[in-house]
Amino acid sequence: MDTTNFWVVNWYYVTGIAISATALIFAIKNYRKKNKPSELQPQKSIEAHISPQISPQINPVNSLTVNFTEGSSKFIENTSVNDNHKDREFKVDAQKSKFTILFIDDDKNFNIVKILKDSGWKNTSSVTDIKNLDIQAVKDADLFFIDINGVGKLMNCEFEGLDLALMLKQKYSNKKVVIYSANKNFNAFHSAWDICDFKLEKNALPLQFISLVEKFSLEK
Repeated sequence: MDTTNFWVVNWYYVTGIAISATALIFAIKNYRKKNKPSELQPQKSIEAHISPQISPQINPVNSLTVNFTEGSSKFIENTSVNDNHKDREFKVDAQKSKFTILFIDDDKNFNIVKILKDSGWKNTSSVTDIKNLDIQAVKDADLFFIDINGVGKLMNCEFEGLDLALMLKQKYSNKKVVIYSANKNFNAFHSAWDICDFKLEKNALPLQFISLVEKFSLEK
């Protein structure tokens, strides 16, 4: 038997097996590499899983912040309004002992005079008419309330209280003049209606008279 041929044949056989095994191993590695799961996929999955949990937590916080801010603004606004109201009351109270009010009305029982006095406006007085514009009561007054009916007769005023109110405003432009009447149609074209500071119905609520007194006292 020729041993040389035997080893040659066996060598080729062994080499073929080795090459086949190497090719198989290489093919298996390539297959595993191509089908290996991405390392990033779990992270994406985790992020997708976490995001819905985070979102509901953020919204309530933002909502709470907005509500707190709005609440603070309202609180500050209300506080400011209250402070302004208290400051106005303080100033009005300070004027009650300084501000002088004169009613010129032939009705001696006009109850607004008493109401103002009871409200703290100490320097409130009333006369049924005046003889001239230079009497002390007129000089001292800061505010006149004049009934357009039944007064001004002592000064021969044709249109009674309207003429008197007009003369007082022309002579004392720095003083406030309010006219009132129970007669709504009394000489509607008289200049006093335009030149005076305010006009009221005689049966107006006491609060309207008080509000005017407060307003004009703060303007002094």
